[in-house]
Amino acid sequence: MKKSIFLLGFMGSGKTSLGKELAHYLNYPFYDLDSEIENATGLKVKEIFHSEGEEAFRMYEAEQLRKFNSTKEPFVLACGGGTPCFHHNMDWMNQNGWTLFLDVPERILAQRLEGQQEERPLLAGLKGISSSKTWRHLLEKRRPIYLQAASRLASEDINLNEVIHMLNS
Repeated sequence: MKKSIFLLGFMGSGKTSLGKELAHYLNYPFYDLDSEIENATGLKVKEIFHSEGEEAFRMYEAEQLRKFNSTKEPFVLACGGGTPCFHHNMDWMNQNGWTLFLDVPERILAQRLEGQQEERPLLAGLKGISSSKTWRHLLEKRRPIYLQAASRLASEDINLNEVIHMLNS
């Protein structure tokens, strides 16, 4: 496969960890969209959310995503959990590479998100039931968009071997 790969999924689904492994295996460069936004703006994602709001962040996100259009070499990009849901980003990614939805069960996401509220701008300041309700509602809202990805990998333990098998199928 000589296509760029966009890894999609909810926060805590393992996009960055898997992306690094996959890029290494394929000898592709790896990028994390949130890091690209931080490098371009000079601000941390949570600072953008706090000072400028989610709408501004989503504009930066779409802008940075589309900069990958001029990349000649294939790459692996770990997208933010909301990336596919705004500014026709899902359509753009489907047209410009292979999209893979990492579909991790809710109970695994709950374990991974536990205690990370302050690191997740959309959950910042929320605790316990409030945090859980918020992210579960967000997942329910985003899931139909994630399902527009070219491929879906549903597993409790998504790993490199599963993705390699999909690439070779």
